[in-house]
Amino acid sequence: MSNKLTNRTSENLPNVLSSKNITQNGKTNAVIQHAETVNINVQPSINPPTGLNTMFGDLKISDNDAKLLAEFKNDYKNILKYCIRIDPTGEAFDIHCLELIDLNYTRWQFDWRDFESEKIREIVYHTLKNFNEYLDYLSDQYMIPLLANPNFVIYKNQSREDGERLREVIIPNTIRIRKELRDRYLELWPVKEPIVR
Repeated sequence: MSNKLTNRTSENLPNVLSSKNITQNGKTNAVIQHAETVNINVQPSINPPTGLNTMFGDLKISDNDAKLLAEFKNDYKNILKYCIRIDPTGEAFDIHCLELIDLNYTRWQFDWRDFESEKIREIVYHTLKNFNEYLDYLSDQYMIPLLANPNFVIYKNQSREDGERLREVIIPNTIRIRKELRDRYLELWPVKEPIVR
């Protein structure tokens, strides 16, 4: 049994028994056991890094970042606008928007790490963090379906405790989060200021 396992794994490894020199592709790993001296020549990766060809405000970004950023912006543009514009403490909030926030968060909670640009990674991370916090305040713990239209939700305000929580906790925090979402929107869609002469 152990001979079969040894033979199977050694088929995929470079022949290090006959040579102390190994040429290694940049995207794979080599295993070296029982060697006194080994020379490893690392070859460049098959897929070279993308060039910095796209502008994001004043920042040059890679083609990969430009593609990912376009996907992120496409997923969040309308949601950001809606959440910035609609005050859920005074208006009914579309339940489909909540579903989209949750769906997009599920997709981007790991994919945001794929951005090469630290600045873009930071903006996307903070956008996701803002939405994640916002979802806490838009949860069914605080909100109920609107009787006239179950596609919308409103804040519970049926008791003294609900009213106090709404005034002291929910309103100040949702205002803060909506302002932060506005800031994220302005970061994601930067516009150069016109030069006034």
